[in-house]
Amino acid sequence: MTLIQVIVNSIIRASELALLALGLTIVYDILKFANFAHTELAMVGAYIAFIFNVGLGLPIAVAAIIAAIATGLFSILIDRAVFKKMRESTGIIVMVTSMGVGIALRNTVRAIWGPDAQNYAVPLQKPIVTAWFRITPLQVWIIVIGVLAMVAFYLLLHYTTLGKAMRATSDDPALAQASGIATEKIITYVWFIAISFASLGGVLIGMETYIQPVMGFAIIIPVFCAAIMGGIGNPYGAMLGALALGLAENFGLYINFGKVLNLGGLLPFSKDFYIPTGYKPAISFIILIVVLLVRPRGILGKKKEG
Repeated sequence: MTLIQVIVNSIIRASELALLALGLTIVYDILKFANFAHTELAMVGAYIAFIFNVGLGLPIAVAAIIAAIATGLFSILIDRAVFKKMRESTGIIVMVTSMGVGIALRNTVRAIWGPDAQNYAVPLQKPIVTAWFRITPLQVWIIVIGVLAMVAFYLLLHYTTLGKAMRATSDDPALAQASGIATEKIITYVWFIAISFASLGGVLIGMETYIQPVMGFAIIIPVFCAAIMGGIGNPYGAMLGALALGLAENFGLYINFGKVLNLGGLLPFSKDFYIPTGYKPAISFIILIVVLLVRPRGILGKKKEG
C-alpha cells in the first residue's frame, strides 16, 4: 500500500465520519447532552434506504434522500415523545435515556430484519486504478457527498436566518428566547438536520460495506472520538476531528512499528510489526487521549467562561 493510498483511504473514512460527528456535535451544542442514540438513528436511516432501494427497487441515491428525510422526521417524533419532557433534566440523565432509546432502536431493527448483514442493490463497479492509488466510483461519490454536505452546512450556518438563530440559541438560549427566537422550533430543526446528516452517513457506510443492526454500536466509538477530538459542540471541529481520526487510523495500520522500535538499526529488533486491523478502535482512543492531554477542550473546543 502506497502513502497516497493511505491518504485516500483516510479521506474516505473522514467523509463518512464527519457526517455523523457533525450531527452529534450540533445536538450537543444546542441541547447540552451526549446523544448515544445518534449512531443508532444512522442505522435506522440505513435500513429505511434498504427498504426503498432493495424492497421497492428505487435507485440508491433516491432511497438515501428519502431515508434522510424520513429519519429526520422520526427523530423529531422521538424528541417530542422523550427528550422534550426532559429539557430541564441534567445532562447525565438525558444521556442515559438516549442510551436506552438507542438500545430499543437496535433491537427493534434486529427483530424486523434479523441479525444478518444486508447489502444494497448497488452494481459492482470497476475501480479506478493508478500507479499511486486505487479507488472505486462509489468511494469518489462518498468524498464528493461528504464535501458537499459540509459546504451546505457552512452556508446554512452563516448565510441563512435559521443558521443565525441556531448560533444564537447555542450561545445563550435564554437570551435568544428573550430576543424573539422560538428556541423549541430551532431545536426541531436541529434534530432534523443532525439526524438527516447521520442517516446519510449511515447509508454511505452501508454502501461501502454492508448494513446490520449492530452497525450503529460499531461506529459509536469513532464518531464520539471525532466529535470530542475536534471539540464537542463545534461543528468545524467535528469535521477536523473526523479527518484527524481518519488519518490516525489508517496511518496507524500502515506504519511498520518494527522499524520504529529498532531506532533505525540502533537496537537489535529486526521483526516487522504492524497493528492488526482488529485494534483499529484502540487507535481512536489513543489519539483521543493524546489530543486531550495536550488540548483538553479538543482541537477547536470552546473555552468555558469564568
